[in-house]
Amino acid sequence: MFEQADLRAVIGMPEELFKTSGKGGTHTKVCLMLLTRREPAPASERPAIFMAEAAWCGKDSRGRSIDRDELPEIGDRFRQHAAGSLEAGSRLGHAVAPEAVRGNVLAPRYYDPRVASILSGLQRTHELVTVQQLVDDGILGITSGHEVGKLAYGGGDVPFVRTSDLSNWELKLDPKHCVGEAVYEALRAKQDVRAGDILMVRDGTYLIGTCAFITEHDTRIVFQSHLLKLRVHRPELLSPYLLLAVLGSEPVRKQIEAKRFTQDIIDSLGDRVGELVLPLPRDPAQRARIAAMVEASIRERVASRERARAACLEVARVD
Repeated sequence: MFEQADLRAVIGMPEELFKTSGKGGTHTKVCLMLLTRREPAPASERPAIFMAEAAWCGKDSRGRSIDRDELPEIGDRFRQHAAGSLEAGSRLGHAVAPEAVRGNVLAPRYYDPRVASILSGLQRTHELVTVQQLVDDGILGITSGHEVGKLAYGGGDVPFVRTSDLSNWELKLDPKHCVGEAVYEALRAKQDVRAGDILMVRDGTYLIGTCAFITEHDTRIVFQSHLLKLRVHRPELLSPYLLLAVLGSEPVRKQIEAKRFTQDIIDSLGDRVGELVLPLPRDPAQRARIAAMVEASIRERVASRERARAACLEVARVD
């Protein structure tokens, strides 16, 4: 397309546009694209691309009319863009230079201007560093989990941690599935789960970015491939407790929302986790204060969880 035409606009459409009934329809995610054919030209001579993301189209998932429709405003903003009068960019319309397109990614939310605005406002007080930079500098390591197959479920009491087992920075007390000792031993060295590690959801529409902190009570587990394990190798440079707070902060959550792609019926962050820009406070005292707050929160939760576990065991105890 870039070689044969000028890409004028890419507009992300809401899922409801093609899901017209409860039984029929489809969850297809689509974009409206406007192109003008032309002779090949260098990127510097191509016009800026208008991008927008519509959340509402005037219909609900059953085709009934509703009073929320963002398409007219997007149309207005496109006409302003075409006339050269579009000023402040927003989700409902902003300009992207052709040379700013990364890896031929044309999903409008990938270039959400709100993310750039948030990060720009933090430049003075925060060090902005990508996850990939931390990996390249040997400060952070990232690995993924493994799948064991449904036949392994129920084979023992070792928790098989899935995306739904992460909540509020911790692993749930009762996992949905467990596996046997043989499966655990086969994957134990490969997964190498240690206290201080962070599990992060990479795949799974509504849970992407959800994190859990591994404590000394959580190391005897097997975790699935939809999860990433983050390990801080240089805690003197980056506290894992600070990292956990940063991963849950609004600037990072907004980036995760923008960088997740849809594959079939679920979304995935994929390797784009390396693109996440982490806002690390420049003030050492602030960093230490945040880390201490997170550590205290985790310790309190672990203590409460272990008391709950002990209470359940006490019910069936015979003196």
